[in-house]
Amino acid sequence: MGGQSFLPTEILDYVETHAPAEGSPYGVSQRELAKSLGYHPCSMSRPLQELVEDGLLSCRRGPVRDGLRKHLVYRVTEQGRTRLQRETKRVPLLAGAIPPPPNPFIGRKEELERLADFARGQAAVMIIDGAPGMGKTALLSRHLRTFRRGRVPFWFTVRPASSPRQFVTALSHAFSLLGAPQLAYYSQLQRAPSPTEVADLVQRAIGAHELIAVVDDWQMADTNLRKFLGALVADLAKFHRHQFYLVGQDVPDLGESRLEHERLTVGGLDRSSAHDLTDRKGGLAERFESVYQSTLGSPLLLQLAVSNPEIEADAATLPRRVVERLPMEDLRTLLLVALSNEPIPASLLTSSDLLSSARLAEIHRMGVLQRTQQGRFEILQVVRSAILNRVSQADEREAHLRLADFYSGSHRPEAIRERFLHLVNGEDWKSASQLLTQQERTLFALGFSETLRAGLRHLSLALPRGPAKVRALYAEATLLRHHSDYAEAISTLRRAISEAGDDGKVTCEGLLQMVDLYARLRQVDGAAQALADAERIGAPTRRLSVFFLLSRARLLEAQGHTQLARPRYQEAFETARRFKITDLALESVAAWSRLEELESAADVALRIVSDALPEARQAGRVDIAFNLRLVRARTYFRTGQIELAQDEMQSVRSEAESMGYLNQLTYSLHGLAAAAFQSERWTEGFSYAKQACSLAERLGNDLVLGHTLALICAAEARPTGEHSTQQLREAVVHGERSVEVLARLPPSEALAIAYLYLAQAQFQVGEVKPAVQSHNTALRLCDALSLGWLRQVALTDVGAKIHEVASA
Repeated sequence: MGGQSFLPTEILDYVETHAPAEGSPYGVSQRELAKSLGYHPCSMSRPLQELVEDGLLSCRRGPVRDGLRKHLVYRVTEQGRTRLQRETKRVPLLAGAIPPPPNPFIGRKEELERLADFARGQAAVMIIDGAPGMGKTALLSRHLRTFRRGRVPFWFTVRPASSPRQFVTALSHAFSLLGAPQLAYYSQLQRAPSPTEVADLVQRAIGAHELIAVVDDWQMADTNLRKFLGALVADLAKFHRHQFYLVGQDVPDLGESRLEHERLTVGGLDRSSAHDLTDRKGGLAERFESVYQSTLGSPLLLQLAVSNPEIEADAATLPRRVVERLPMEDLRTLLLVALSNEPIPASLLTSSDLLSSARLAEIHRMGVLQRTQQGRFEILQVVRSAILNRVSQADEREAHLRLADFYSGSHRPEAIRERFLHLVNGEDWKSASQLLTQQERTLFALGFSETLRAGLRHLSLALPRGPAKVRALYAEATLLRHHSDYAEAISTLRRAISEAGDDGKVTCEGLLQMVDLYARLRQVDGAAQALADAERIGAPTRRLSVFFLLSRARLLEAQGHTQLARPRYQEAFETARRFKITDLALESVAAWSRLEELESAADVALRIVSDALPEARQAGRVDIAFNLRLVRARTYFRTGQIELAQDEMQSVRSEAESMGYLNQLTYSLHGLAAAAFQSERWTEGFSYAKQACSLAERLGNDLVLGHTLALICAAEARPTGEHSTQQLREAVVHGERSVEVLARLPPSEALAIAYLYLAQAQFQVGEVKPAVQSHNTALRLCDALSLGWLRQVALTDVGAKIHEVASA
């Protein structure tokens, strides 16, 4: 396979990580592999065939996830797993394994007792802080050798480019052995991961097990990752049986979570332990006391002093003095380790004639390099700083370019992102720009990180005026949008428009993107102005003409004119589909499906959904496919086909739950509750409704939460039921909360229905005046939103009695 020798390993890794649960009818297909790894589907045929022939993969014909037809699907065999474990030593892969402690481990009796007390106690979080080189990681790995038994361990070391998406991907790798694929599916979603959703998936993945998780080098995390990890730990800690260790040079800010936590600050070794450590390494003789005092008992500096006995220096100057003894040829090679965001294999360091295997072993003996559990090398911060102070900027640029070449040997998203960052730091602007153009979606696959944002900003500033600079700015705006930083995305788009000059096409595209961003910020005037500015330019291409349709629909929805927006979304979808503009077609149908109902006749709505589903599936937009099926279920429900609606929602519920699509799961539970209440299966309906409310509240989905509370209110106060006073009062409470939640959103049919249900409950409990007020509010909403059919419903049964009282 020539230059693609790394591909078999990546295929095995992906199939193993993303394998459906045992007994599932689905499997991983060639198309899914190609899409995720960044290859053309045809180029996957030969590697897959060879892996099957070698017994590393099994192959059968079966259904693919969210697909209609059967394809060849693959699973990793036991032989393949053995090969994967061996081969991943050569390819940069995420790992969640606990590193081994030093052997022998010396001292730290008091600290180990503190950690043991914590492990046996009730607190959820242990914060371990201290200066670099004090042995925090070694201490914790020694502690976990005993206390990880019977628990699910996970260790994540933060790197400068780490992001929430990368953390979730690491979790999916670590949990793949549990046979729980939901996290792997979730890590592939285009949107940023939610701490609440990830916490729910983790809890379901580990089941009755207890999680023991470590986040090491916390000080390297950017603000976004710190916020995500803090919220995730807070959510998981609610289960009172998981434990978390946050390790770093500073104390994490846990915000307003008020988590019960303990803190252990790690200092140097005591004199006795320090003497024992240095003796085992060769001893310091009469120099021990002065070295111990100057190093403050730091295990790292003590070992560095023992390994370099001819150097006399204090703690502040020892790393620099050791590095000064190394020739520049060695330092230029060691720069690869110093500048890398992760440990790197020895093969990269010895691939040139500048550093032999023997010399590498000698440098490791000196304490300059540290060897990881996987046999790779890293440099601790104090030594890294000393190396960087000795080399030139030209040396650093050359090292970055060598690292970029190293990472070109893998198509994993992590490797592509590292390659891009090293190309930027190596100032190879042309190659970085080309990689951004070819792999933008893959670069963003791991989500937002400040390091990637800085790389894009650096590239956009360095590139000369022209199309490449504009593309870099658009990519930066896209990253900011994924991060929900809409204001910064708008500012970046304005820069792109300025750089585009007289290019009306680029300017128009940017303005129309700003319409969506202003709408998300609920700045309706800004959205209207951006659309007006774009309309003055016009639509010179088919793509822009469709984008105008979509943007006008978005503006109408932002203004609260949902009934006017629906046909515009429909028109944008159908036009984009006719012109084969897939991304805008899917954006249109996604926005359309968010609205509460389809205004078209049922047969038209069902036809549109049926036509759009294959396109969404082929494009890999499983989220949009779920939304379309929920629209179809609602259409069935509104036309009285309750059984069909329930079957569709049960199917969505099952698949969304197994794949970790929690928002769509919430809508399906809400729909199942409505169908059960409609069929007078009250117990089943209340069960679904409570699950929907719980998920909706956690996800911040006010529409589903408010509407489901209204359904509970209506069920508790149903006219034909036998009610206790307490049950009716609970109905009023649920109804009042329903209108409170839905009032946060623009006026809608759901709010009008909630007021009707609340009025009925209030009337039955004897609160006549509030019932009249709620009923009149519902009627006003019906008139304002042109809901004639709902107004007629409001004037029947209990509503008619309330109206009589109001008219008297």
